[in-house]
Amino acid sequence: MPNFNFAELLLLRSQEVWNMRQAPEDWWGQIEHVHGHVGPWNVLGWRIGQAALREFDTKWGRHELDIICYVPVRTPYTCLADGLAVGTGNSIGRLNLRLAEVFSLEFIHVCIRRKDGAGPTMIFQPTRTYLAHIDSPKPERLEELSRECSEMPADSLFEVTRVAPLGHKSKKP
Repeated sequence: MPNFNFAELLLLRSQEVWNMRQAPEDWWGQIEHVHGHVGPWNVLGWRIGQAALREFDTKWGRHELDIICYVPVRTPYTCLADGLAVGTGNSIGRLNLRLAEVFSLEFIHVCIRRKDGAGPTMIFQPTRTYLAHIDSPKPERLEELSRECSEMPADSLFEVTRVAPLGHKSKKP
């Protein structure tokens, strides 16, 4: 076993040497590879994941975030989780991406916070208009709807609410 001092071990851990993967250059192809096809739900998850990385000023695969995806536990809604995984580098197996069941489309949302508890929790909730647009699409429209999702302004896809830590007031962006 190599002989590292404590400071070197902390540096190695901060660089996550056990996870040397990089963000996929072809996120579309990666969704297709991981999920089997590309659909608007997993593209929506990717978009939310990318927004979260920007909002929390972190990088893909650092595993600094804790993500809970609240969806009805059936397809196509659970496809959101695969998009989140491709978008952030988090995974269900690493326990930094979890599913939680909701029983109505109006309760679909994604909660994300820093693992260290610093800063707000952010809630990403798809807009009702967008959910209605992608609900029950015909299979031949999946690619069209997916490409559309990849190009739409984020505020047309989801709303973001910041929930401050205890003792602070929440605010919308």
